[in-house]
Amino acid sequence: MEKEIEMAIRRGHHLFVQNLDGESITGIPEKSDDPGTLKMRTVYGSMWIPLDEVGHLSRLIHIR
Repeated sequence: MEKEIEMAIRRGHHLFVQNLDGESITGIPEKSDDPGTLKMRTVYGSMWIPLDEVGHLSRLIHIR
């Protein structure tokens, strides 16, 4: 999972994240100072998600 996050940060891809409760968030990942936390920029503002609460993660790649 960490490799997908790093690749999305490097390439500017969006992430779809679903937590263990079933809630989903889509946004652009950013580098976080805490290695156990995913920082995402969403339309609702910046969010910090603990990696141990992530149930599913997918990179969204836009084809031009």
